[in-house]
Amino acid sequence: MIYETMLITGCGGDIALALARIARESGAVRRLIGCDIHADHPGAAFFDKCELLPRANEGTYIEGLERIVAAHGVDVIVPMSEAEIAVLLAAGRLGTFAGVPVLTANKLAIETGLDKYATFNRLAAHELGVPWTRIVGEAPPQALPCILKRRRGQGSKDLRLVTTEEEVEITRQTRVGDLWQELLLPEDQEYTCGLYRSRIGETRMIVLRRRLQGGLTGAAVVADSTPFSSLLHGIADALELNGSINVQLRLTADGPKVFEINPRFSSTVRFRDKLGFHDFIWSLLESRGLPIGDYRAPSPGIRMYRSADEVIIG
Repeated sequence: MIYETMLITGCGGDIALALARIARESGAVRRLIGCDIHADHPGAAFFDKCELLPRANEGTYIEGLERIVAAHGVDVIVPMSEAEIAVLLAAGRLGTFAGVPVLTANKLAIETGLDKYATFNRLAAHELGVPWTRIVGEAPPQALPCILKRRRGQGSKDLRLVTTEEEVEITRQTRVGDLWQELLLPEDQEYTCGLYRSRIGETRMIVLRRRLQGGLTGAAVVADSTPFSSLLHGIADALELNGSINVQLRLTADGPKVFEINPRFSSTVRFRDKLGFHDFIWSLLESRGLPIGDYRAPSPGIRMYRSADEVIIG
C-alpha cells in the first residue's frame, strides 16, 4: 500500500474509473473516495464513497474540495479534468492542496498542455514536429482544408474540418480566439504516446497506434517507439518533464507531428498499465519518494480493444 485514502475527482468518467481499478488491483491504496458534479454514474461500484462537488468554474469548488479532503482524511488527490487542473493551477494549489499531495505532472508541462497554442509555440521553438497553428481572428488559415479546434479544453470537443472560404469567414466571426491547425494526413496514422520522466531524469515511453470510437481510443496496437523516440525525448526536455503526460500525434510524410499534449492521465491509462507501462503507480511511488523499479517496453504488435461492461448498483 502506497497511500491510505485517495481522492479521485470526476469519478463518473472513464479515466477516473480506470485509475480506481488500477489502484484496487495493485493494492496501492486502502480507501478510494470519488467526487463528481452529479451522482448518476457507476462510481459507487468502484469507490468506497462518492461525494458531490461543484463544477470547477464555480466559486465554491475549492471550498467543496477542502471539505471532502477533511471529511475523509484524504492523503493524496488525483484531479481528472483539465478544468479542475487549470483552477488549481490558477489558485496556486497544485503540488499540495490542504497539506495533501496533488498528483500531476510538473507546472511547465501543465501550463503548456492546457493551452494548445502554447504547445505549438514551445515545441516549435525547440524545433520539434508540429502542425502549423494560427489563432482565429489574428491570422487566416495557412491552407485549406484545415482543422478548427478550441484553444483550451479537450481537443475532441467542437473539433471540425474547415474546407471553404465561406466557412472561414463564418468562423472568423463566431470562434475568435480558437485555433486553425494543419490537417495532418493520413488519418490512419494516429498515435497516442504515454510519456513519463522520473525524478532522476529517466524517460519511459509507450506508443500506441489507435482507432477512435466516440472520441476515445476504441482499439490500439503497440507500435515500435523507435521512429518517435527522438521527438518524445525532445518533448520531455522542452517541458522539463517530471511525471506523466499523453502526447497525440500523426505520422505524416514529413515525419511525426504533435497536435496535442494532455497534461494528465489519459483514457488509455489502463491499456498501458496492463502492458507494463505503470505511469499512475510510478507517479504515486515517486510522490512518496519510493523507487519505481524497472520498465520493459511491450513488444510491437500487441493489440488491445475497449469493450463495454455492465454495472448494476442497487
